[in-house]
Amino acid sequence: MVVGGPWHANERAGAVLEEFLKKGGCRWQLTVTADLDSLAALAASDYSAVIIYTTGFRKDLTEARERGLLGFVRGGGGLVGVHSAADSFRDSRRYIEMLNAEFLAHPHFHEFPVAIVDKNHYMTVRTPDFAVPDEMYHLQSYDPARAHLLAETTWQGRRMPMAFVRPYGRGRAAYIALGHDLRAWRHPEFQKLVLRALEWTTGAELPPAGRVVRCGLLGYGPAFNMGKGHAEWINATPGLAAAAACDRDPARTEAAAKELPGIRTFTTLEDMLKMKDLDLVVNILPHNLHAATSLACLRAGRHVVSEKPFCITTDEATAMITAARKSGRMLSVFHNRRWDGDYLAIRDIVDRGLLGDVFHIECFTGGYNRPGFWWRSDKTVSGGALYDWGAHFTDWILRLVDKKVTQVSGFFHKRLWNHVTSEDATQAVMRFEGGQVADLQQSALAAVGKPKWRICGTLGGLVAGGGETVDVTSYASGLKFEGRIPAKPTYGCREYYRNVADHLLMGEPLAVTAEQAREVIAVIETAERSSAEGRSLPLPAEVYEG
Repeated sequence: MVVGGPWHANERAGAVLEEFLKKGGCRWQLTVTADLDSLAALAASDYSAVIIYTTGFRKDLTEARERGLLGFVRGGGGLVGVHSAADSFRDSRRYIEMLNAEFLAHPHFHEFPVAIVDKNHYMTVRTPDFAVPDEMYHLQSYDPARAHLLAETTWQGRRMPMAFVRPYGRGRAAYIALGHDLRAWRHPEFQKLVLRALEWTTGAELPPAGRVVRCGLLGYGPAFNMGKGHAEWINATPGLAAAAACDRDPARTEAAAKELPGIRTFTTLEDMLKMKDLDLVVNILPHNLHAATSLACLRAGRHVVSEKPFCITTDEATAMITAARKSGRMLSVFHNRRWDGDYLAIRDIVDRGLLGDVFHIECFTGGYNRPGFWWRSDKTVSGGALYDWGAHFTDWILRLVDKKVTQVSGFFHKRLWNHVTSEDATQAVMRFEGGQVADLQQSALAAVGKPKWRICGTLGGLVAGGGETVDVTSYASGLKFEGRIPAKPTYGCREYYRNVADHLLMGEPLAVTAEQAREVIAVIETAERSSAEGRSLPLPAEVYEG
């Protein structure tokens, strides 16, 4: 990645991209350099692609540098031009012709929509239309006849190209007009465009049109209509299809057949696993059945998506992870709430540095409610009160702090609601490697409640009640800022399955890994042990040993 020049977050963007590639376990190794002479040496290098994210250097593409860059791409290398690549080396008309873009102007920085024009190209398949805060580049020297348009926006009635690709000799070139600063570089859709541009410019193609991941639903119970919900989210995702449903209750398989015409139905998992064209099983059974049945699916060579929580114990999680690795199959957990609007708003606030270094997190869910009598209130089946919403909250906390948990203190109470066996009130206090503390409370005995979120950092804090806004107080600018930030209501189901399809069909990083889900279970299980023993405890060693 060649960076440099004024006005843009060139070198910092390289660090963000490198972090993204490493975190996702991608095959790419990134070298970031501001040495323009590296362009001259490209043809003789072992690089597969070059990303240009420079600004200016109008006369600096010397004959040797131009020959090296253009020869590299023409000879079969990949070129990814990002944003200000179109405002670089503009005295080289051969460079501008290869990029098929030259900066003309841009309006004031603002958030604007980006529409996907071709939803069947490698770079944009399953990508929704999105909005991004950025500079809207207006281009000249863009010839639509020499490019394949992938994404665009509109400005005063005119269509403005935002992403396009073209062949160049034996190589391929892609240009993405977005990317002015780190707000764009941290945007998930922008990151995906850059990652896919690297893949496409180095020869990647979509799987054959008929390649579909056929999914079976294990459990079609009526609670929350989760079986039907999963089927609809799957069928709404290009590349995935709900093909089977399994439930021991014939009434539920009859309901599946009626609600999902054409689906095959079974009353035993053993029979469903005999389907030769079944690729993936979605495990929607009660919590205590997740481990044994997911293990059976993995050993039968099927990918697995487990409803949350992953399982009941860390040992069960480790057994499933081991089986998935041995069989070479995907294992993931349906932590769809990572895409909740209030949580995404909180992540954005933290990522922008408005709170400084976050050191204290409080989370609360519950109220003063007599629990209903069903399997979620039966500790032997559900695992206990903290395994329900507590699994989502724990996952949120672990993603916000992103450091190892060093100690967990648990406080579990059984004081009033004795008609059920799950706890009345639970608390898990997590201490992290950097000294951060998170306090999660879930209660059916909370006559006086608390906000869903209260987060403190060195430069500010926030409070969120789980609605459509987040209240922020920040001193990051040197002055006190108080504001209410909107949170778009989302549920994350389609985003989750989109990632599953991208992972299985295109080899892209899995958003929710089994190892992450095991850490969630380890925190909950350790909190319960801590409460029973009356002391703080570390997580089981295997959580951070692989």
